[in-house]
Amino acid sequence: MGAKDGRVAIIGASMAGLLAARVLAEIASEVLIIERDIPPEQPESRKGVPQGRHAHALLRAGALIIEELFPGLMQDLVARGAQRLFWLASGLWWQFDGYRVRHGDDFELTTFTRPFLEDAIRERVAALPNVRIQSGISARGILERDGQVKGVVIGSEGNGKESPLDADLVVDASGRGSQAGVWLKALGHMPPPVDEVRIDMGYASRLLRREPGHLPDRTYVATLGTPPKCKRSAYLLPVEGDRWLVTLCGFFGDHASTDDAGFLSFAESLPTDDIASVLRRAEPLTPIVTHRLQSNQWRRFEKIKKPPASFVTIGDGICSFNPIYGQGMSSAAQQAIALRRAVEKNSFASPDLPRSFYQAATKIVANPWQIAAGGDFCYPEATGPRPPLIDALNFYLRKAIVAAQNDPVVATSIANVQNLLAPPPSLLRPQIALRVWKGARRYPSSSAVLSHSLK
Repeated sequence: MGAKDGRVAIIGASMAGLLAARVLAEIASEVLIIERDIPPEQPESRKGVPQGRHAHALLRAGALIIEELFPGLMQDLVARGAQRLFWLASGLWWQFDGYRVRHGDDFELTTFTRPFLEDAIRERVAALPNVRIQSGISARGILERDGQVKGVVIGSEGNGKESPLDADLVVDASGRGSQAGVWLKALGHMPPPVDEVRIDMGYASRLLRREPGHLPDRTYVATLGTPPKCKRSAYLLPVEGDRWLVTLCGFFGDHASTDDAGFLSFAESLPTDDIASVLRRAEPLTPIVTHRLQSNQWRRFEKIKKPPASFVTIGDGICSFNPIYGQGMSSAAQQAIALRRAVEKNSFASPDLPRSFYQAATKIVANPWQIAAGGDFCYPEATGPRPPLIDALNFYLRKAIVAAQNDPVVATSIANVQNLLAPPPSLLRPQIALRVWKGARRYPSSSAVLSHSLK
């Protein structure tokens, strides 16, 4: 395949689709993104990304990739109001009866609303000379001939008419609601088996006016309830426009109310008053909005023995995590880089392309899945395939979190795992394990919480 050869059709203009378009624009002669929604004129939430109204984190691994793909983007976002903080030094991070240690030897964290970031990336992708975004168009199926996908069946929203769109490679970036499995089955292929961990998570969020004195400058808040008794957590992030974005989270039906008094009451039930104190003083700027996620979901495309050539699914269409861990955008960024490598090694028509990509995507997804799905099994109500040794790993991680309340080395190691810069087993390195053991034993009040939470 030549350096600029062939047309790529991408289904969906959310983060995974935009990042895939950016990397494939280096290779294909034409990249066409079809998107069901009409993009808003200003950075606002849209129907196809209901989770976009809630708190989002761009983890460090994802930020590094986006900075590589779009030089100067993060600086531009900060100049327009995004907040540049630090993961540990700026965080009031409460977990297991204590605050995580704050120190300055740390990496940057930029906070903003999801639509603010997505709008900026969409603008830069749309400016690429060989990329087009067609809005108000939905994918109705895929076209196949002789084991190779040849394009997409498309139709306008609100119009029953369908037409074929020819493509040399089709990338499904349509998110958690992806119909890839249905389309593959209709063409006689095995749909991907699905791993699902049910959590019945509910989110309630709103934007508040941010003024001096609410909290120390350049501060964000993460307050996590102690499982299994407390199923509530919350986040407060400074975002563009001199605003706070507050998101209240609850597992297994323990969801926040959408009225002002109930919303505040939920925040006041948390183990610290950090977020409730801001809610009592800050002016609400938006109504309370909600989102519900029944489960973590991993479609195991790598287990399909003979996936059709010229078709791959990426992003939440492969794996959608519990958003409380903030992994979705960064995982999508890592998958976009993996897709570029797979396309560089294989022609669009090669049956090795999807196999190569799915093998790489599986390795990318495995770490955040272990963090998210594994962490959710701290609650006995969670159901689904349990990762091996998860109870022992969760027990150890709790001790590490307690040690991180006073040990900057352990805190940094946990931050690296959370930010997908290191795999979870890195916390088991002997030099870290020794500090974890000493740190968790040194503080009896936190150790008591650990023991209680494990009963």
